Amino acid sequence: MQCNWRQNWMLWLTALLLLLLLQLDESVAAAKSQKRRRHKAHHVKLERHDHEHHEKSLSNLQFEMLALRTKLKLKSNETVSQSQSTTSVNGVSTPRVPLGNAYNTEYFGTIQIGSQQTFKVLFDTASSNLWVPSVKCPTNNCTNMERYNSSLSSSYQANGTAFEIQYASHNNQPTILEGFLSTDTVTIAGLAIKGQTFAEITALPSGVFSRANFDGIFGLGFQEISIDDVTPPMYKLVEQDLITQPTFSIYLNRNNTGTIDPSGGKLLLGPSDPTLYSGCLTYVPLSVVGYWQFTTGSIQLGESSNNKLCSNCETILDVGTSLIVAPLPALKRINALLGITEADKRDGVYTIDCARIPSLPSLTLNIGRHDFTLKASDYVVQYKSTCVSGFTSLDDGSTELSDDRGTDYSTLWVLGDVFMGPFYLEFDLGYKRIGIAPKI
Repeated sequence: MQCNWRQNWMLWLTALLLLLLLQLDESVAAAKSQKRRRHKAHHVKLERHDHEHHEKSLSNLQFEMLALRTKLKLKSNETVSQSQSTTSVNGVSTPRVPLGNAYNTEYFGTIQIGSQQTFKVLFDTASSNLWVPSVKCPTNNCTNMERYNSSLSSSYQANGTAFEIQYASHNNQPTILEGFLSTDTVTIAGLAIKGQTFAEITALPSGVFSRANFDGIFGLGFQEISIDDVTPPMYKLVEQDLITQPTFSIYLNRNNTGTIDPSGGKLLLGPSDPTLYSGCLTYVPLSVVGYWQFTTGSIQLGESSNNKLCSNCETILDVGTSLIVAPLPALKRINALLGITEADKRDGVYTIDCARIPSLPSLTLNIGRHDFTLKASDYVVQYKSTCVSGFTSLDDGSTELSDDRGTDYSTLWVLGDVFMGPFYLEFDLGYKRIGIAPKI
């Protein structure tokens, strides 16, 4: 009897142990599955619009500089003459339309606000606010733009605080977008951000966005530069545990198709995707928090050290800018090395003979003690038979290169899409750093 009891007890214990092991195995498998799900990057497919009419494209690049000056909060120079408010193409004077088509060569994706109201937004790393047109914006101003209607959303929360953003100046008159703040659920890449405050735009200059291929702006900068101190959407994604780490990455396609391209690239929310880049990410800490600003060890055009353009260069990454914006002295040296003269200038940018691209030198930036190189085919932008140098400058005499706090931007470099195209870029809000690697 005692032996039978002992055998039964041992069988019971064995069965219990097997049951516990099975449960443990299921728990480990579930944990691994959950971990895989939690560490998955959320993708936003980016679309890109490339103009078929290169005359318009050249003007748009100039208008981007107006928008960039405003994002950096540079002060207007009141001594600008009226003649600087017009440009000449083929002898015909054309007025500047600030911001008019500033982003038609930029990258945008789709978000939803409230109850399935869909908007195409331009992603911008040099601003931090989200704004879209309001249903209260007159149709003649918001032509061809989707407009947010709070009455259609059950998750809408009224705010009403007045909102104003100035993007550029024309004839010393500010071009201002006006509206008010509202709060609703914003969905991006299937992630529902609850209680996101954004701006409803009710007034903007007539015709400014009439040919735009997006409805609003989705800022990816830090809260330090947010208008009215509104919490940016990326912060909300982190606060609400919608992504597993406070990072996003940008992967841009640069193969010009001359149409609206649904395969323009990716905005990744959360962990990076190592299948999209080669080697390891090189990290560099931010030197100033607000914009994605860091110190580049050196920038050099060509192989000779005599062609070094700067050392310890302050640099901003801006997906909302198409070209590389250089300090004026550096731009003059670049043009001299590329054989560009003032006679090649059109609409604020410099054209170059497309046939010369194979013979032009490479541009090397030393970031985080690693060299990252752009071939001439990377930094020359081609619009059908017209080629444009990928370098420009903020300094055109229309703006003081400082803000109200006295920050001097005269030596600042801004690396736009021309630079970002060959690389995979990770933006880390938590560690306040940028990671970069050659893309695949």
